[in-house]
Amino acid sequence: MIGPKTAKPTAAEETRAYAAATERDRGWCVRCGRAGAVERDHRQNRSQGGLTVPSNLQCLCPTCHAWKTHNPAAAVLEGFAVPGWGNPAEWPAYRADVASWVLYFDAPDGFGNWWIEITQATADALMTGGL
Repeated sequence: MIGPKTAKPTAAEETRAYAAATERDRGWCVRCGRAGAVERDHRQNRSQGGLTVPSNLQCLCPTCHAWKTHNPAAAVLEGFAVPGWGNPAEWPAYRADVASWVLYFDAPDGFGNWWIEITQATADALMTGGL
């Protein structure tokens, strides 16, 4: 899952990525489904090389964001964080609104979809290097 280095997005690209993630997640927390006051969160921390691109962003309510911060290992296993060596575009994310695992895109596909749903088995395989 380790890929080549990617250039850091410009400030304008980061602004567009935050807006895209907020629109994709409809301003709802992807972990608990709470609407309203959400924070845009980097799935892979910037300190670990995470870029501000849609596949690396998610909306979390303050409660779920605090949970992720205080439970980093569980956050990885439950699909709300990406380890430093992972690639966010290839690391499964869990979405409460669809009750499913997904892989995020950095732009919508030809049908306007921002993600593809995957099975639990595929998510497990991707997170353990089984594919």
